[in-house]
Amino acid sequence: MKRTLLIDGDEFVYVSCAAVEYEAAWDEQNVILASNKQEAWDVLQLAVKKVSEAIGDVGPVVFAFGDGSFRKSLSPSYKANRSGKRPPMCMKDVRAMVEREYIYMTYPGLEGDDTLGILATNGRFENPVIVSQDKDMLCVPAPLWRKEELLLVSQGDADYHWLKQTLTGDSSDGYPGCPGVGPVGAEKLLNEFVRPEGGFETKAAWEAVVRTYEAKGLTADDALVQARLARILRASDWDEKKQEVILWHP
Repeated sequence: MKRTLLIDGDEFVYVSCAAVEYEAAWDEQNVILASNKQEAWDVLQLAVKKVSEAIGDVGPVVFAFGDGSFRKSLSPSYKANRSGKRPPMCMKDVRAMVEREYIYMTYPGLEGDDTLGILATNGRFENPVIVSQDKDMLCVPAPLWRKEELLLVSQGDADYHWLKQTLTGDSSDGYPGCPGVGPVGAEKLLNEFVRPEGGFETKAAWEAVVRTYEAKGLTADDALVQARLARILRASDWDEKKQEVILWHP
């Protein structure tokens, strides 16, 4: 069965456009920043080709793009530290080229990561493989191509990584997690709920996460907000008919 590549479109377009920016001397005094959209497009297509050849037996190629973020309504600090940063040149043009040449998907109010998570778990595409370098995609129970390796992320693996993010937070995304809990502490806590025969006791692990928050003087509601910020949406978190997020509840 051929694999469907679900590609992180925001990442691929950003990286391809950033790769071809260069300084050019306008005259003896002035230096300008320049780019070339055809070169960026060539870089993107080469990246798709390399992934396709590495994974093998590839069928449809689908690009996922973001269209806002519902998480900003959950926390005003979410990705607030990213405002004002200049994106690479030519991104609008290269995205338009992707949309002309490939299947592409967006959902209203969702980031590209969420679009990938939903498409990888809702059965719409056969044999899907997420293609992204973002560590957050480890929170989705689906095959993932990351760092030149095909990872088979199980339901238990995905829940483990999601609750780890809930504990540690993500400074680049602007949510703090549980104060004083780093990756080592989070793994120590969550490893207690990894079954010897495989799998992960998500319910019991969540209860331990809540206790950890409470031990820091916070509440179960505080833990829930962080869990919702950390969770990459799956098919069960999206109402396809209403086109609305179904916020996770324990």
